[in-house]
Amino acid sequence: MMDLQRKIMRKIDEAAFEQKKSFSNSLSNMMYGLYDGYLYSDLLPEAETFGLDQDTINGIKGLIKAIEMHIALYGETQTQH
Repeated sequence: MMDLQRKIMRKIDEAAFEQKKSFSNSLSNMMYGLYDGYLYSDLLPEAETFGLDQDTINGIKGLIKAIEMHIALYGETQTQH
């Protein structure tokens, strides 16, 4: 799952570069938030409007589904400090 997340983040950076958008954008922030245990409810809509290819969108859908399944099975957890 971490490999997929890194590939998606690379695609976001490539799309930002091609579209002359900032690399410090809200979609990148939301994706980095996953490392900290945050799943933003507007992650998918943000990705769909960012200009990513369908394979990358599908990868984000897969990540969200995997995270939601983990939450359904084990409940929500708190990030350790």
